[in-house]
Amino acid sequence: MTIGSPGKRVGMADEGGRDGGWVVVIPVKPPVEGKSRLAAPGLDRVALARAIARDTIDAAAQAPGVARVVVVTADPDLAATVPSAPAAAPVSVVADPGEGLNSAIAAGAAGADGHPRAALLGDLPALQPADLGQALRQAARRPTAVMPDAEGTGSTLLTAAAGVPWRSSFGADSFARHRAQGAEPLDAPAASGLRRDIDTAGQLQQVSELGLGPRTTALLRAAGAGGTAPAPTARLRLREMRPDDLDDMATLLGDPDVMRYYPAPRTREQAAEWIARSMLRYRNDALGLWIVEDAEGRFVGDCGLTWQPLGARLVLEVGYHVTPPLQGRGYAAEAAAACRDHARSLGFSELRALVHPDNAASTRVAQKTGMHRDAAESESAGITVMRMAL
Repeated sequence: MTIGSPGKRVGMADEGGRDGGWVVVIPVKPPVEGKSRLAAPGLDRVALARAIARDTIDAAAQAPGVARVVVVTADPDLAATVPSAPAAAPVSVVADPGEGLNSAIAAGAAGADGHPRAALLGDLPALQPADLGQALRQAARRPTAVMPDAEGTGSTLLTAAAGVPWRSSFGADSFARHRAQGAEPLDAPAASGLRRDIDTAGQLQQVSELGLGPRTTALLRAAGAGGTAPAPTARLRLREMRPDDLDDMATLLGDPDVMRYYPAPRTREQAAEWIARSMLRYRNDALGLWIVEDAEGRFVGDCGLTWQPLGARLVLEVGYHVTPPLQGRGYAAEAAAACRDHARSLGFSELRALVHPDNAASTRVAQKTGMHRDAAESESAGITVMRMAL
């Protein structure tokens, strides 16, 4: 931004790029405390509230003009959540001071360092990056601005230009209070995901027609289908792990050839932990490693989608293991392709495989799935990072 340049007010946001862009503050209550009315049959309320917040954070970080996202929360799981897209704005976390919504927002906005600031509610599961980007472009021409919710009484977004003192009055009927404080109204269709905050399962059902974020979609689809696994392939069936899979999984994970590129083969106790961790992922993410069986019901191995750390962020990874007697038949690639298609259908934008540099067989499976080696990520991580857009 050039101070005093034609067509811009002093202190207004630069509409292009991330360097001069917005700092977006997203306050999120711990799900165990918030969203008490977000109960739906077959769904874990805490997991659903967390998924909605994560989808909101991801969409905000990918919106045009956003330089940084600040999540204010006391939820340790949300604190570990970062966008999976490399072009997304960085996400940082500020501890919630525990003095209410507006105090939390003020804590997040305090470190904006001369950037324009925006406070965004954390329960917008249908938020599209383009909608937020459009609203911020409007707000860039105003000292302070506010977006009404679909009912026109609450607020979902409040902005203030760099140098304008921050004040927010979120809560019931906040739109009128923000207008009284001088915020100019922003314009977006009532059906925009930016205006559709969620408090109840009924509201979520209504908003689902707009297109929900992938994490929320995964949970809702799993509840409707009675399970999380992808659709069957020509030769294989994927299903959720169960405790009675321990014999097969202990044999698989204890095999020195299968685990050649791990620090060591897993013990039977560790195989039980592997199953338990997958079952927890089904509940929390509606994703995880699934058992792979052939058409006759024989155990083939496991394959699935999990969130894995890559540098300072989490990425969606497809992982796979095939029992040695059935290797060389294309089962790993077929199962991985099913997981790829499942991730695409949920709305995720990218998929990776994180591979040991010496594991040529696993790299070939990733290539057959449509992935290519990302040279920059591989060099930075010290492993082979295979990546594809979905």
